[in-house]
Amino acid sequence: MNYQEFVTMMSEKTNKLLESEVNVHIHKALKINGKERTGLTISEPNTNISPTIYLEEFFTQYQNGRLIDDIAQCIVSLYREVKFEHSWDVGQIQDFQRAKSKLAYRLIHFEKNEVLLEELPYVAYMDFAIIFYLLVESTEKGAATILITNDMLKCWGISVEQVYLAAKENTPRLLNADFQTMRTVICQLLGKNCQEVCQEEECQEESYMYVLSNQYRHFGAICMLYDRVLEDIANQIDEDFYILPSSIHEVIILPVSCSPSLAEINDMIVEINETQVTEEEVLSDHAYFYSKNERRLLSV
Repeated sequence: MNYQEFVTMMSEKTNKLLESEVNVHIHKALKINGKERTGLTISEPNTNISPTIYLEEFFTQYQNGRLIDDIAQCIVSLYREVKFEHSWDVGQIQDFQRAKSKLAYRLIHFEKNEVLLEELPYVAYMDFAIIFYLLVESTEKGAATILITNDMLKCWGISVEQVYLAAKENTPRLLNADFQTMRTVICQLLGKNCQEVCQEEECQEESYMYVLSNQYRHFGAICMLYDRVLEDIANQIDEDFYILPSSIHEVIILPVSCSPSLAEINDMIVEINETQVTEEEVLSDHAYFYSKNERRLLSV
């Protein structure tokens, strides 16, 4: 069975498992970094917010021997977990003054997204592009967002600068910056306390590495552009540091005094991007440097 046949079968299987009024259809989208993904958009009559569940990972599971019916049941369970019980007020999309408080921004790589950026308002920053979205809802389970397009700006009759200023003010309020040691983050992910984890494995490296994101770890790399965040981090660790763009969702802070050579850092970033990060979540393939004395972020 090839991928397209798998997608068609999953659409038919999940449609049979769900209630009769639920509609399942195949959806293709151009995602970040030029990645085209195929998924199932599942909609119900009582809400105008329809989640899309992408199928590439499920196809890999099928190729590795997971049963079709088991995958279909998993998709249905996932949908029931993330679906919205209420509708989004579409009037907020049409009226900038109503939408304004939900505007947020995020970082993507500029060069990797030149085609996508033809349709989007953006602000260039270093080798990044700052793009904008409406944050409908965000929880630990995921985020419901609406990407801001050039057509939406025309409808609102506003400039990119106005969107940028609103998003710059809102995003730190909607998605608070979260700065913790790598060790603490690992412990949280494992559901263990740090003492238990460090008894089981070596923790020396994680003790001097830090993770910067937001409280939900969705699009958290943008936190490095929040006012005074990098300055506060430099004051806290009391030295210059490198920023490793681990994904669009978070960055790693590495104090200079604990760092290998810049070449080794960049090699590590490339390796992680190729082996640990999905294609559409890659942010950049090299490190950035923050100077404590100059209070400035530099591309290196």
